[in-house]
Amino acid sequence: MATTFSGYHNGPMDRYELRHIMWTWPILMRQATDPQVLSFAYQMWEKHSNANWLPTLRQGQWMRALHREITEQDEVIELIEN
Repeated sequence: MATTFSGYHNGPMDRYELRHIMWTWPILMRQATDPQVLSFAYQMWEKHSNANWLPTLRQGQWMRALHREITEQDEVIELIEN
């Protein structure tokens, strides 16, 4: 079966993006409450220490989604009036 990138909008993850995501990964590991997310987070944390490892397409998709969740900023600006 041929690999298609149609379901993976960003394609495979490169080393720069992996380093960028892993910078915030300890925050995810502290805040996660779902056992499956925790297990995935710890597995990816251990695997990323191998210099030759890059995540698969599906792992990369999950990592991007989790990274977006923990780095999402609240864009609503509250005005304080005196």
